[in-house]
Amino acid sequence: MAVPMIFMFYFVYPQALQVAGSSFILFSGILGLALYMYHKFPFKEVILAVAALLGLLFIFYTSGWVNSMDDPYTFGYIRSQIAWFFSAYLVIFLIFWVHKTPSFNLILVYIALAIGLQAVITFGMNINESIHDFFFSLQMQAEYTEEIMEEGGRQRLMGYGIAFFGAGAISGIGLIVISYLLMRMKLTNKSFLGLAALYAFTFYIGLFMARTTVIGAAIGFAIIGILYIWDNRSEKKQARAFFISSIFLMAGGYTLAMFYFPSFSDWAFELFINFTKTGKFQTRSSDGLDEMFLIPKDLHTLFFGTGRMVFFGTDVGYSRLLFWVGVPGTLAFFVYQMFIIKLSYTKDWAVNIMPIAIFVYTLALNIKGWIDLNFILYIFFFYFLFYKYYIYYPKLYRALSLERRS
Repeated sequence: MAVPMIFMFYFVYPQALQVAGSSFILFSGILGLALYMYHKFPFKEVILAVAALLGLLFIFYTSGWVNSMDDPYTFGYIRSQIAWFFSAYLVIFLIFWVHKTPSFNLILVYIALAIGLQAVITFGMNINESIHDFFFSLQMQAEYTEEIMEEGGRQRLMGYGIAFFGAGAISGIGLIVISYLLMRMKLTNKSFLGLAALYAFTFYIGLFMARTTVIGAAIGFAIIGILYIWDNRSEKKQARAFFISSIFLMAGGYTLAMFYFPSFSDWAFELFINFTKTGKFQTRSSDGLDEMFLIPKDLHTLFFGTGRMVFFGTDVGYSRLLFWVGVPGTLAFFVYQMFIIKLSYTKDWAVNIMPIAIFVYTLALNIKGWIDLNFILYIFFFYFLFYKYYIYYPKLYRALSLERRS
């Protein structure tokens, strides 16, 4: 499992490893594309996905062309999407190469472990200087990196390979994935306790990096509730056991968090502190959100944006998209994700909840800041292609052959 685990880790956290002056994702994307070409372009669905991506990129570039704007961020975003897409092919290929017939749950375990591993490294970096220096030397280096990490480190944990808003977003993915696994994966007592402990650890480290982790926890609980009520195949006993054990695990995690990071506690737990005092889930940053929902006032910007992704006086993802690529680009951004999800659909509605949950999570996160989680959708997309063509179809053909012989 070591090789696919390493690739999955740096797929999720590409900034954590610098390769020839660029992030890991560019390197793995080139490898993935070369591998896909070597395999003679096996999946017809990839043509549809790439065509949709090119359509998205055309709309984005149109915004820049109309505004006579050559925005380096647009080019960087496009390059990253292509790199992540073919990197996902590489990661899924490696998992199938090692496990032969991996289940969807196993893919989710890899994701959960990658995010949990980052939490462990982040914890180590913040309590041991030698560990910090070693992993910091592996990261993408920029002029502002060390300065920002020093400044941010006075208020919150600074993660390995990612910090601030994005760190909370990815930690939330870990909580969503673990919530699903607790409902859909039959676990031994030892595995159950390990997964529950991983949930608590990911939650607290994620929370101390960025409070948006709470959004992932909320969506995870929603998944548990939906599967508990409507899915006959869900492990309902594990759900009940999780809620009971989580009380002790969360209490223990809180104690450890307060012991190691007492100076961050007021900031990290502001949401919960305010709830106990006022009965409202709010923070100082969330109080100002309504003022940051900005909409372009002129029709040109509304339809074509400005062609630039910069700070327009707002962190809200929807507003920044509107100012960047206008209404058509904003709609295309989300429609593209929906199309990738549609290509990943299976006959098991409960499995389909996972990509849908990531999409809903993206919608929620963009209320607070600009982010996309397409890279996780690409992992799901390629897993189901591998499963369909290398597991399901061969089984179906064998069954038909046996039926004809009989």
